[in-house]
Amino acid sequence: MHEQVRCIMKKRLLPPLSALHGFEASARHLSFTKAAEELYVTQGAISRQVRQLEDFLGVALFERYTRRIELTDAGEEFHTVVSDVLDQLSNVARRVKRRNETDILTVSVLPSFASAWLMPRLYLFTEKHPSIEVRLHTSIDPVSFGSSGPDVAIRVGRVPGKHYERNQPRIELEMAESWRGIHIDELLPDRLVTVCSPKLLDGRASLTPDDMTELPLIHTTSRRFAWPDWLHAHGVTFPGSAAQGLELGHFFMSIEAALRGRGVAIVPDIVARQEVELGRLVIACASTLESAGDYCLLTPDSSLQRPSIAHFREWLLSEISGHQKQAAIPE
Repeated sequence: MHEQVRCIMKKRLLPPLSALHGFEASARHLSFTKAAEELYVTQGAISRQVRQLEDFLGVALFERYTRRIELTDAGEEFHTVVSDVLDQLSNVARRVKRRNETDILTVSVLPSFASAWLMPRLYLFTEKHPSIEVRLHTSIDPVSFGSSGPDVAIRVGRVPGKHYERNQPRIELEMAESWRGIHIDELLPDRLVTVCSPKLLDGRASLTPDDMTELPLIHTTSRRFAWPDWLHAHGVTFPGSAAQGLELGHFFMSIEAALRGRGVAIVPDIVARQEVELGRLVIACASTLESAGDYCLLTPDSSLQRPSIAHFREWLLSEISGHQKQAAIPE
């Protein structure tokens, strides 16, 4: 019994829906002829649709004269609602269709690279390709492409087959679980700089590598060899204890600690550039060093021709090229 009542209550009194479009166009133009031209049907078809609505409602919607038609009061009321309903249907259909046409591109990217470089520029890609929705996932883990993996990834590490010098600071991070079927676009070298708060220099223009051992050093756990290898490359013995300074999980944390005057951080120049340009950080030691690794865009070979990926690769490589043409952080 309750189910029957519920079904009766849900039943709607609706006019012939196929006739609403013809009626709305006729009311808007106040002409069956123009409505027929707009909807690519005959004038007779429009007249029949309007008559069908009038028979259903039991009232006249138009006053018909020899060369013109006018809406009745009932027609005016009915047209206001029908026009609003059709507009709403059109708008929601457009939104759903646009959502269906949006190509979602999932990018796995290093956290510090994302926050310091990619995210401030990503709006430029969206402006150029509004139908592509970029979703960022931050990670330092080796990328694995597959049904649940990202579309592309930005990682840093040793490029397979590339030669690196023995004195270049080591990067322990693995970029990919397997290199089979992966296309590599080298973006830029991992160039390490030492940065600190201007207050920490205490009036000195810069520090020497030897001076570093007298100051608290800020370590980043994902690059545990950065300070030892950098000092060794400059002929300085590493003090041997990470307890000499802070040990933090990500470069952006090390940058924040340096901003607060907690010590000297060693970070990639691409991560430190903005803070140095703003004058909030300074280069502690003019000598810089490239790590034994590079920032790379990794893409499955099978996906290179996918339009959204091709557009992202083209844009990213162009942005990186422009970045490298800018003045480097001064040594």
